[in-house]
Amino acid sequence: MNLVASTRLMSLSFQRLVSMWESTHLAQESAKPVVDDEKLTLYNMRFCPFAERTVLVLLAKNLEFENINIDLKKKPDWFVESTFGKVPVLLHKGKIIPESMITSDYLDEAFPEHQLHPVDPMQKALDRVVVEKMSAMMRFLYPLFAKHPPPPNEEKLELFTNLVAMLGDFDKEFAKRGTLFLGGAVPCMADYMLWPYFERIECVPILHSDLKDSLTLPTDLVNLNSWIKA
Repeated sequence: MNLVASTRLMSLSFQRLVSMWESTHLAQESAKPVVDDEKLTLYNMRFCPFAERTVLVLLAKNLEFENINIDLKKKPDWFVESTFGKVPVLLHKGKIIPESMITSDYLDEAFPEHQLHPVDPMQKALDRVVVEKMSAMMRFLYPLFAKHPPPPNEEKLELFTNLVAMLGDFDKEFAKRGTLFLGGAVPCMADYMLWPYFERIECVPILHSDLKDSLTLPTDLVNLNSWIKA
């Protein structure tokens, strides 16, 4: 489930999407940009998995938005003063809305066309349980793709072993539901909340090519691998 394939309804042209992603990340000395309060504006960082959640929801719901990239290592003072100092942040109707799941829930409720959450409140709650449970994988995944200097090989292998053990439970979740996506035939909110992690899992054997065979997802995670490739 790659970014383009999972957001077939997006109205932004691919060229415009790329230009937004490649725009300069505003740093400490940057002036605060003027935004239109009536339009959706996202404070983003192109490599942040949490901000990517909100981006996926915006695209899946076919919503027009403005993108402002923030340098998280040299944050502008105005950004720190008006937010929690992290992305994503959604600006809409003069309000500042932080956090990936809060912004995603807001978008799904404020723009109910092509709803991503299940209508059934029980299923919505159960989906959120899966998201919360699987989000814990970051404690194993983050050191593998973002820690500098990278951990020693023995630690890499231990981290990946623990990660795969968690993913076994996720594979069983698909088997229990009997569907390609958590949302059934098409992705739902839970799929979009978890996808950014798996996008980065596929980078691990590339980043650590000397351990490529040992850091690749096992083929016996059949349901999970089908989800990733869908």
